Amino acid sequence: MKKAIIDGMCCEGCARDINHIFKNIYGVTNVEVSLEGCYVLFDGFVSSDVISSALAVEGYKLLSIEKLA
Repeated sequence: MKKAIIDGMCCEGCARDINHIFKNIYGVTNVEVSLEGCYVLFDGFVSSDVISSALAVEGYKLLSIEKLA
């Protein structure tokens, strides 16, 4: 599982948008969005550039992705 830290997620509407964005990226599965922590947990082998581009289209910014144990 990986954890993507997102800038710009401030409300439930943002969390729904980001959930939708991640679920529509080919190769991403098991999406869980945390509004309080401003992060997304997900599985998949997708480059950070793909995720960053998908988020940028909707006005969000990918700060980092870390692999969880």
